[in-house]
Amino acid sequence: MSPLPFAKKLRWSLMRFRSPQGLRHWFEKKSGGESEMFQYRADISSCKRVIMFLPMEEDRFFVILPFAMALSEKRDSNDFLVITDENNRYILRALGLERLALFYNSKNMLYGEADFFEMERRIQDQKWDLCIFLQENAPLPFLYLARATRASYRMGLKQEFPFLNITLQSSSYSENIYASRNFLYKTFFIDHKKAEEESIRVTQKNEKFSSSSKLLSTSNTILLNLEPPVNGEPWSENDVFMICKSFQPKWRLITIAATTKQLEPYAKVMEELEMRSNPVLLHSESIFSVLRQYPAIITLNSLHSHLLLNLSNIKILMLEQNEDYNIPNSQRLLKFRRDGNYYSFARLAADFLKEPDVAGSVAK
Repeated sequence: MSPLPFAKKLRWSLMRFRSPQGLRHWFEKKSGGESEMFQYRADISSCKRVIMFLPMEEDRFFVILPFAMALSEKRDSNDFLVITDENNRYILRALGLERLALFYNSKNMLYGEADFFEMERRIQDQKWDLCIFLQENAPLPFLYLARATRASYRMGLKQEFPFLNITLQSSSYSENIYASRNFLYKTFFIDHKKAEEESIRVTQKNEKFSSSSKLLSTSNTILLNLEPPVNGEPWSENDVFMICKSFQPKWRLITIAATTKQLEPYAKVMEELEMRSNPVLLHSESIFSVLRQYPAIITLNSLHSHLLLNLSNIKILMLEQNEDYNIPNSQRLLKFRRDGNYYSFARLAADFLKEPDVAGSVAK
Protein backbone atom coordinates (compact mmCIF):
# COMPACT_ATOMS: atom_id res chain seq x y z
CA MET A 1 0.00 0.00 0.00
CA SER A 2 1.36 3.41 -1.01
CA PRO A 3 2.04 5.97 1.74
CA LEU A 4 -0.83 8.38 2.34
CA PRO A 5 -0.08 11.72 0.58
CA PHE A 6 -1.27 13.71 3.61
CA ALA A 7 0.27 15.08 6.79
CA LYS A 8 0.09 12.71 9.74
CA LYS A 9 -2.58 14.68 11.51
CA LEU A 10 -5.99 13.68 12.83
CA ARG A 11 -7.70 15.91 10.27
CA TRP A 12 -6.44 13.77 7.40
CA SER A 13 -6.58 10.33 9.05
CA LEU A 14 -9.86 9.33 7.41
CA MET A 15 -8.28 9.73 3.98
CA ARG A 16 -6.64 6.33 4.43
CA PHE A 17 -10.01 4.71 3.72
CA ARG A 18 -10.19 6.19 0.21
CA SER A 19 -9.19 4.18 -2.83
CA PRO A 20 -6.32 5.37 -5.05
CA GLN A 21 -8.92 6.58 -7.54
CA GLY A 22 -10.77 8.38 -4.77
CA LEU A 23 -7.61 10.13 -3.58
CA ARG A 24 -6.79 11.25 -7.11
CA HIS A 25 -10.32 12.59 -7.57
CA TRP A 26 -9.98 14.52 -4.30
CA PHE A 27 -6.75 16.18 -5.46
CA GLU A 28 -8.25 16.93 -8.87
CA LYS A 29 -11.20 18.67 -7.24
CA LYS A 30 -9.04 20.48 -4.68
CA SER A 31 -6.69 21.78 -7.35
CA GLY A 32 -9.45 23.30 -9.47
CA GLY A 33 -12.07 20.78 -10.46
CA GLU A 34 -12.78 20.37 -14.16
CA SER A 35 -10.00 21.56 -16.39
CA GLU A 36 -10.25 24.96 -17.99
CA MET A 37 -10.34 25.37 -21.75
CA PHE A 38 -7.26 26.79 -23.44
CA GLN A 39 -5.97 27.44 -26.92
CA TYR A 40 -2.66 25.74 -27.61
CA ARG A 41 0.12 28.02 -28.75
CA ALA A 42 2.25 26.46 -31.48
CA ASP A 43 5.34 28.41 -30.40
CA ILE A 44 5.33 27.39 -26.76
CA SER A 45 9.00 28.37 -26.52
CA SER A 46 7.96 32.03 -26.51
CA CYS A 47 6.29 31.70 -23.10
CA LYS A 48 7.95 34.32 -20.92
CA ARG A 49 7.47 33.15 -17.34
CA VAL A 50 8.48 29.51 -16.82
CA ILE A 51 8.45 27.30 -13.73
CA MET A 52 10.10 23.87 -13.88
CA PHE A 53 9.74 20.88 -11.55
CA LEU A 54 13.03 19.00 -11.88
CA PRO A 55 13.15 15.17 -11.79
CA MET A 56 13.29 13.46 -8.41
CA GLU A 57 15.60 10.68 -9.61
CA GLU A 58 19.22 11.85 -9.49
CA ASP A 59 20.29 10.36 -12.82
CA ARG A 60 17.41 12.11 -14.61
CA PHE A 61 18.07 15.28 -12.61
CA PHE A 62 21.68 15.46 -13.84
CA VAL A 63 20.62 14.86 -17.45
CA ILE A 64 18.05 17.68 -17.42
CA LEU A 65 20.28 20.33 -15.83
CA PRO A 66 21.98 21.54 -19.06
CA PHE A 67 18.52 22.15 -20.55
CA ALA A 68 17.31 23.95 -17.42
CA MET A 69 20.37 26.17 -17.44
CA ALA A 70 19.99 27.03 -21.14
CA LEU A 71 16.31 27.89 -20.62
CA SER A 72 17.13 30.13 -17.66
CA GLU A 73 19.65 32.11 -19.69
CA LYS A 74 16.91 33.16 -22.11
CA ARG A 75 14.85 34.75 -19.33
CA ASP A 76 15.10 37.37 -16.62
CA SER A 77 15.70 36.02 -13.13
CA ASN A 78 12.14 36.91 -12.08
CA ASP A 79 10.69 34.91 -14.97
CA PHE A 80 12.27 31.53 -14.27
CA LEU A 81 12.03 29.18 -11.28
CA VAL A 82 13.03 25.57 -10.65
CA ILE A 83 11.58 23.32 -7.93
CA THR A 84 13.84 20.61 -6.57
CA ASP A 85 14.91 18.66 -3.49
CA GLU A 86 17.10 20.34 -0.87
CA ASN A 87 19.73 17.64 -1.46
CA ASN A 88 20.38 19.16 -4.89
CA ARG A 89 21.30 22.59 -3.60
CA TYR A 90 25.06 22.00 -4.02
CA ILE A 91 24.79 21.22 -7.73
CA LEU A 92 22.53 24.19 -8.46
CA ARG A 93 25.00 26.41 -6.63
CA ALA A 94 27.76 25.14 -8.91
CA LEU A 95 25.62 25.98 -11.95
CA GLY A 96 24.62 29.39 -10.65
CA LEU A 97 20.97 28.33 -10.42
CA GLU A 98 20.57 28.36 -6.64
CA ARG A 99 19.07 31.86 -6.63
CA LEU A 100 16.46 30.69 -9.17
CA ALA A 101 15.28 27.70 -7.14
CA LEU A 102 12.81 26.73 -4.47
CA PHE A 103 13.97 23.76 -2.41
CA TYR A 104 11.84 21.25 -0.55
CA ASN A 105 12.34 18.43 1.90
CA SER A 106 10.56 15.46 0.32
CA LYS A 107 9.43 14.21 3.74
CA ASN A 108 7.41 17.40 4.21
CA MET A 109 5.79 17.48 0.78
CA LEU A 110 2.51 16.05 2.05
CA TYR A 111 -0.79 17.86 1.79
CA GLY A 112 -1.51 19.45 5.15
CA GLU A 113 2.11 20.06 6.14
CA ALA A 114 3.08 23.69 6.81
CA ASP A 115 6.03 23.37 4.40
CA PHE A 116 3.71 22.16 1.66
CA PHE A 117 1.37 25.13 2.01
CA GLU A 118 4.37 27.48 2.12
CA MET A 119 5.62 25.97 -1.15
CA GLU A 120 2.19 26.47 -2.71
CA ARG A 121 2.11 30.09 -1.55
CA ARG A 122 5.55 30.87 -2.92
CA ILE A 123 4.77 29.23 -6.25
CA GLN A 124 1.66 31.38 -6.56
CA ASP A 125 3.56 34.61 -5.79
CA GLN A 126 4.26 34.81 -9.52
CA LYS A 127 1.96 34.45 -12.51
CA TRP A 128 3.36 31.68 -14.70
CA ASP A 129 2.83 31.15 -18.43
CA LEU A 130 4.35 27.68 -18.64
CA CYS A 131 4.96 24.83 -16.18
CA ILE A 132 7.42 22.13 -17.27
CA PHE A 133 6.85 19.13 -15.02
CA LEU A 134 9.65 16.56 -15.35
CA GLN A 135 8.91 14.26 -12.42
CA GLU A 136 8.10 10.70 -13.41
CA ASN A 137 5.48 8.75 -11.44
CA ALA A 138 4.94 11.89 -9.37
CA PRO A 139 3.07 11.76 -6.04
CA LEU A 140 -0.32 13.48 -6.02
CA PRO A 141 0.83 16.47 -3.90
CA PHE A 142 3.36 17.41 -6.58
CA LEU A 143 0.80 17.06 -9.36
CA TYR A 144 -1.43 19.32 -7.27
CA LEU A 145 1.39 21.89 -7.07
CA ALA A 146 1.87 21.75 -10.84
CA ARG A 147 -1.73 22.76 -11.33
CA ALA A 148 -1.47 25.27 -8.49
CA THR A 149 1.04 27.21 -10.62
CA ARG A 150 -2.02 28.38 -12.60
CA ALA A 151 0.07 28.25 -15.75
CA SER A 152 -1.99 28.09 -18.94
CA TYR A 153 0.36 25.44 -20.32
CA ARG A 154 1.45 22.59 -18.05
CA MET A 155 3.75 20.19 -19.87
CA GLY A 156 4.72 16.80 -18.49
CA LEU A 157 6.36 13.53 -19.42
CA LYS A 158 3.14 11.53 -19.05
CA GLN A 159 -0.57 12.10 -19.41
CA GLU A 160 -1.68 13.45 -16.03
CA PHE A 161 -4.81 15.34 -16.97
CA PRO A 162 -6.15 17.63 -15.52
CA PHE A 163 -3.02 18.43 -13.47
CA LEU A 164 -1.05 18.67 -16.72
CA ASN A 165 -2.58 19.55 -20.06
CA ILE A 166 0.30 18.87 -22.50
CA THR A 167 2.18 15.58 -22.79
CA LEU A 168 5.82 15.74 -23.78
CA GLN A 169 6.13 13.12 -26.49
CA SER A 170 8.37 12.90 -29.55
CA SER A 171 7.33 11.16 -32.76
CA SER A 172 9.62 8.25 -31.84
CA TYR A 173 8.54 8.20 -28.19
CA SER A 174 10.99 6.82 -25.67
CA GLU A 175 10.99 6.93 -21.88
CA ASN A 176 14.75 7.44 -22.05
CA ILE A 177 15.45 10.77 -20.34
CA TYR A 178 18.08 11.62 -22.97
CA ALA A 179 15.43 11.31 -25.70
CA SER A 180 13.10 13.52 -23.65
CA ARG A 181 15.85 16.10 -23.20
CA ASN A 182 16.59 16.15 -26.93
CA PHE A 183 12.89 16.72 -27.62
CA LEU A 184 12.91 19.63 -25.15
CA TYR A 185 15.95 21.13 -26.88
CA LYS A 186 14.10 21.03 -30.21
CA THR A 187 10.85 22.35 -28.74
CA PHE A 188 12.58 25.39 -27.24
CA PHE A 189 15.04 25.92 -30.12
CA ILE A 190 18.11 25.33 -27.96
CA ASP A 191 21.44 24.27 -29.47
CA HIS A 192 22.17 21.12 -27.48
CA LYS A 193 25.93 21.22 -28.03
CA LYS A 194 26.22 24.79 -26.80
CA ALA A 195 23.96 24.05 -23.81
CA GLU A 196 26.00 21.05 -22.72
CA GLU A 197 29.34 22.80 -23.26
CA GLU A 198 28.16 25.80 -21.24
CA SER A 199 27.01 23.69 -18.29
CA ILE A 200 30.44 22.05 -18.12
CA ARG A 201 32.20 25.41 -18.44
CA VAL A 202 30.18 26.84 -15.55
CA THR A 203 30.93 23.98 -13.18
CA GLN A 204 34.64 24.39 -13.90
CA LYS A 205 34.41 28.13 -13.31
CA ASN A 206 32.34 27.96 -10.12
CA GLU A 207 33.97 24.89 -8.59
CA LYS A 208 34.88 24.89 -4.93
CA PHE A 209 38.50 23.91 -4.50
CA SER A 210 39.31 21.02 -2.16
CA SER A 211 42.83 21.05 -0.72
CA SER A 212 42.53 17.44 0.48
CA SER A 213 41.89 16.15 -3.04
CA LYS A 214 45.03 17.86 -4.36
CA LEU A 215 47.19 15.46 -2.39
CA LEU A 216 45.81 12.47 -4.31
CA SER A 217 46.02 13.92 -7.79
CA THR A 218 48.49 12.35 -10.23
CA SER A 219 48.49 11.97 -13.99
CA ASN A 220 48.65 8.17 -13.78
CA THR A 221 45.70 7.78 -11.41
CA ILE A 222 42.15 6.78 -12.39
CA LEU A 223 39.09 7.03 -10.18
CA LEU A 224 36.98 3.92 -9.63
CA ASN A 225 33.36 4.78 -8.83
CA LEU A 226 31.96 2.10 -6.49
CA GLU A 227 28.45 3.57 -6.50
CA PRO A 228 25.97 0.79 -7.42
CA PRO A 229 24.28 0.89 -10.84
CA VAL A 230 20.79 2.26 -11.42
CA ASN A 231 19.77 -1.27 -12.41
CA GLY A 232 21.54 -4.62 -12.05
CA GLU A 233 24.04 -6.03 -9.61
CA PRO A 234 26.45 -3.83 -7.60
CA TRP A 235 30.20 -4.20 -7.80
CA SER A 236 31.57 -7.45 -6.41
CA GLU A 237 34.89 -7.70 -4.56
CA ASN A 238 36.15 -9.77 -7.49
CA ASP A 239 35.21 -6.97 -9.92
CA VAL A 240 37.25 -4.50 -7.90
CA PHE A 241 40.18 -6.90 -7.60
CA MET A 242 40.28 -7.78 -11.31
CA ILE A 243 39.90 -4.20 -12.53
CA CYS A 244 42.70 -3.04 -10.27
CA LYS A 245 45.00 -5.83 -11.44
CA SER A 246 44.09 -5.25 -15.10
CA PHE A 247 45.03 -1.58 -15.00
CA GLN A 248 48.27 -2.09 -13.09
CA PRO A 249 51.12 -1.19 -13.29
CA LYS A 250 50.41 1.63 -15.76
CA TRP A 251 47.54 3.07 -13.73
CA ARG A 252 46.86 3.47 -10.03
CA LEU A 253 43.21 3.33 -8.97
CA ILE A 254 41.57 5.41 -6.23
CA THR A 255 38.01 4.61 -5.22
CA ILE A 256 35.21 7.11 -4.88
CA ALA A 257 31.47 6.88 -4.19
CA ALA A 258 28.43 9.01 -3.45
CA THR A 259 28.40 8.05 0.26
CA THR A 260 30.89 6.49 2.68
CA LYS A 261 28.45 3.60 3.20
CA GLN A 262 28.86 2.59 -0.45
CA LEU A 263 32.57 2.04 0.16
CA GLU A 264 32.16 -0.19 3.23
CA PRO A 265 31.58 -3.55 1.43
CA TYR A 266 34.95 -3.18 -0.32
CA ALA A 267 37.11 -2.32 2.68
CA LYS A 268 38.75 -5.76 2.75
CA VAL A 269 39.69 -5.93 -0.93
CA MET A 270 40.84 -2.30 -0.87
CA GLU A 271 43.13 -3.08 2.05
CA GLU A 272 44.49 -6.13 0.24
CA LEU A 273 45.20 -4.05 -2.88
CA GLU A 274 46.44 -1.07 -0.84
CA MET A 275 43.86 1.13 -2.52
CA ARG A 276 42.87 4.48 -1.11
CA SER A 277 39.53 6.25 -1.37
CA ASN A 278 39.12 9.88 -2.28
CA PRO A 279 38.02 11.91 0.77
CA VAL A 280 35.59 13.95 -1.36
CA LEU A 281 32.32 12.18 -2.20
CA LEU A 282 30.50 12.38 -5.53
CA HIS A 283 27.51 13.99 -3.82
CA SER A 284 29.33 17.06 -2.55
CA GLU A 285 29.95 20.66 -3.50
CA SER A 286 33.67 20.02 -4.02
CA ILE A 287 33.29 17.20 -6.52
CA PHE A 288 34.03 19.27 -9.63
CA SER A 289 37.43 20.36 -8.31
CA VAL A 290 38.21 16.68 -7.73
CA LEU A 291 37.11 15.44 -11.15
CA ARG A 292 39.25 17.91 -13.09
CA GLN A 293 42.41 16.50 -11.47
CA TYR A 294 42.05 13.00 -12.92
CA PRO A 295 42.20 11.84 -16.54
CA ALA A 296 39.36 9.32 -16.23
CA ILE A 297 36.89 7.47 -14.04
CA ILE A 298 35.70 3.86 -14.26
CA THR A 299 32.00 3.50 -13.50
CA LEU A 300 28.83 1.52 -13.97
CA ASN A 301 25.66 3.24 -15.16
CA SER A 302 25.13 4.70 -11.70
CA LEU A 303 23.19 7.77 -10.59
CA HIS A 304 26.26 10.04 -10.53
CA SER A 305 27.69 8.68 -13.76
CA HIS A 306 25.21 11.09 -15.38
CA LEU A 307 26.73 13.97 -13.44
CA LEU A 308 30.10 12.89 -14.83
CA LEU A 309 28.77 12.73 -18.37
CA ASN A 310 26.74 15.94 -18.39
CA LEU A 311 28.51 18.32 -16.01
CA SER A 312 32.22 17.52 -16.04
CA ASN A 313 35.19 17.21 -18.42
CA ILE A 314 36.48 13.89 -17.10
CA LYS A 315 36.71 10.93 -19.47
CA ILE A 316 34.37 8.07 -18.57
CA LEU A 317 35.14 4.36 -18.84
CA MET A 318 31.71 2.79 -18.48
CA LEU A 319 30.98 -0.89 -17.95
CA GLU A 320 27.57 -1.56 -19.50
CA GLN A 321 25.00 -4.17 -18.48
CA ASN A 322 21.92 -5.61 -20.16
CA GLU A 323 19.71 -3.75 -17.68
CA ASP A 324 21.09 -0.32 -18.65
CA TYR A 325 19.06 2.18 -20.62
CA ASN A 326 20.74 3.66 -23.64
CA ILE A 327 23.28 6.40 -23.00
CA PRO A 328 24.27 8.46 -26.04
CA ASN A 329 27.83 8.30 -27.25
CA SER A 330 30.17 11.10 -26.31
CA GLN A 331 33.71 12.14 -27.10
CA ARG A 332 34.54 11.52 -23.44
CA LEU A 333 32.83 8.13 -23.13
CA LEU A 334 34.17 4.63 -23.71
CA LYS A 335 31.61 1.84 -23.29
CA PHE A 336 32.62 -1.74 -22.55
CA ARG A 337 30.59 -4.80 -21.66
CA ARG A 338 30.70 -5.55 -17.94
CA ASP A 339 30.90 -9.28 -18.67
CA GLY A 340 33.89 -8.71 -20.97
CA ASN A 341 37.59 -9.29 -20.29
CA TYR A 342 38.93 -6.60 -17.97
CA TYR A 343 42.44 -6.84 -19.41
CA SER A 344 41.00 -6.01 -22.85
CA PHE A 345 39.10 -3.17 -21.20
CA ALA A 346 42.35 -1.79 -19.74
CA ARG A 347 44.11 -1.92 -23.12
CA LEU A 348 41.25 -0.11 -24.85
CA ALA A 349 41.16 2.45 -22.06
CA ALA A 350 44.89 3.13 -22.44
CA ASP A 351 44.44 3.88 -26.15
CA PHE A 352 41.31 5.95 -25.45
CA LEU A 353 43.09 8.11 -22.90
CA LYS A 354 45.95 8.87 -25.29
CA GLU A 355 43.57 10.83 -27.50
CA PRO A 356 42.74 14.39 -26.39
CA ASP A 357 39.20 14.18 -27.80
CA VAL A 358 38.28 10.98 -29.58
CA ALA A 359 34.79 10.17 -30.80
CA GLY A 360 32.61 8.28 -28.38
CA SER A 361 33.44 4.59 -28.52
CA VAL A 362 31.64 1.33 -27.91
CA ALA A 363 33.59 -1.89 -27.30
CA LYS A 364 32.22 -5.38 -27.12
